[in-house]
Amino acid sequence: MSPSRFTPEHIEQCWHRALALWDVQVRLSPPEPHVPFHPDADHANEPLAYIDLVKRQVFVHFELLQSMGAADSLMAVLAHEIGHHARFPHTLGWDAELRVVEQRLLPGLKQSLTNLFYDLQVNEVVGRTHAEDLCRVYRGFQRTSGDAPTSPLFFFYLAIYEELWGRAPGDLVPPAAMAPMEEQFPGLRAEARMFAQTFYALPNPRLQFLYFCATFIRYLGKPDELSYVLPLGDDVSQPDVDDWDAALQSGGRWEDVLDEARKRGWLDAVPATEAPDLLDQIRRITHHLPGTGDGRLRRALVARHYRRLVDQHLVKLPSAPSRPEPYLRTTPEAWEYGDDPSAIDWTLTVLTQGHLAAVSPLRRELEADVPPPSELGVPSVEIYLDTSGSMPNPAQQLNSMTLAAQVLSASALRKKAKVRGIIYSHHAPVVSPWMYDEERARDFLLGYIGGGTLYPFDILSGLSQEEPDALRVIISDSDFLANVTEKGAMEALVRAARRSRLLVAFLALGEDVRARQVLGPVLKERNFRLVVVKWLSDFGQAAAALSQALLEK
Repeated sequence: MSPSRFTPEHIEQCWHRALALWDVQVRLSPPEPHVPFHPDADHANEPLAYIDLVKRQVFVHFELLQSMGAADSLMAVLAHEIGHHARFPHTLGWDAELRVVEQRLLPGLKQSLTNLFYDLQVNEVVGRTHAEDLCRVYRGFQRTSGDAPTSPLFFFYLAIYEELWGRAPGDLVPPAAMAPMEEQFPGLRAEARMFAQTFYALPNPRLQFLYFCATFIRYLGKPDELSYVLPLGDDVSQPDVDDWDAALQSGGRWEDVLDEARKRGWLDAVPATEAPDLLDQIRRITHHLPGTGDGRLRRALVARHYRRLVDQHLVKLPSAPSRPEPYLRTTPEAWEYGDDPSAIDWTLTVLTQGHLAAVSPLRRELEADVPPPSELGVPSVEIYLDTSGSMPNPAQQLNSMTLAAQVLSASALRKKAKVRGIIYSHHAPVVSPWMYDEERARDFLLGYIGGGTLYPFDILSGLSQEEPDALRVIISDSDFLANVTEKGAMEALVRAARRSRLLVAFLALGEDVRARQVLGPVLKERNFRLVVVKWLSDFGQAAAALSQALLEK
């Protein structure tokens, strides 16, 4: 069949037959031709078929299907894609859950094996009636791949299909590679046969996945260097932050099947099966994500983890006002070269300037609607957070000082106060604007600088003049005492205490004797308080007690 014979009628017929195979109704548009992502590159590197969940559209690379000699396999390819959408994995939340467990069993795995896992499930169903059509795709994929050697992973994967569909050895795997592979991995063929007989007989998908990982680990090589390409791969979308977050909380659902897998001896070759720290889990699952998604996703998941920790320490208070997004337009002004082009109000410009609109545009900035005032008696809160190297990066390990800052911030915001954060280390402290909602404050207070400690007394002096009635909390450790002994530091601290409603030094110290000696002059001020926490593990609870004392009483 030539590409021109992929007529709309033929495509529609294959589409309906594929839907009938799964006996489902899906909210997907019939397949459209795939437009190459890289037009100048070899089309063999493009996906054969996939579903765009945003557009709810199926795409098929008809030209690649033809070049593979598998044009008659269109119905099987469409059935494969529908199988992913309808049953395996069906939801991206399930996909995220498997990826979390995968990183628990195979830490550092560069490329997820979940697509292989789903393909084994989908192809077993499609292959009951269309095994030859799928075989044609896999043979064609190897022909279009050129002389590239078959990896042990892909060889074993194809050997499973040979056993599953009753094919002779060498029907799918390269015959020339059979002897070398058997020599490198003794018993490979027998293991493929055993996998085909065992995998599909297991009673639940969680047990299936553990057996799958335990078997395939032998053929991965170095997990942190794993990279593979499948003819029907890369056709499952990536989970979003909600999917990942829910998956990270699902560990308890796996303990029973993990125990059963250990009893069966499947996990003997797995390095470790104990659940890692949740922040370490977040690092593992985001470490190898492509592009810039890694940083944003990791930060969002870390923020949700700290939010749960904060909620453990705080009594639920009235919710904070909605985020004051800028949406009120200001008075129009003439736009000048160098101004932000996005500030141009083209509608107003055309209405008022007429034919001169293109050469004399008008701009209007956006202002936020000021939220309602805080509850009577609740002050504005400034939090000075020490992020020097003496404490870990909060995205990689639980930082008790960061947690304390989050608790204080959430307490104030739930009382409808406003919060400003200052994160500092040895240089370039970062000052936030006034924040009115927990999400923004939480994200800012997850910032980390590292290095030595140099308290920003100049910023403290400036902000205490700007907002004299604010409540200020300094979160640090013994390094703060060393900073206070610098020239002019104590005088600046005393002046700031006098201007503030209250200035609190919230310090992690083994004892308070030296602190009271060093801070003697400022301890005489009625607006200064010293709070010492001996154990870092108590910081969150102490911050909750402090916030209750300062904001409730």
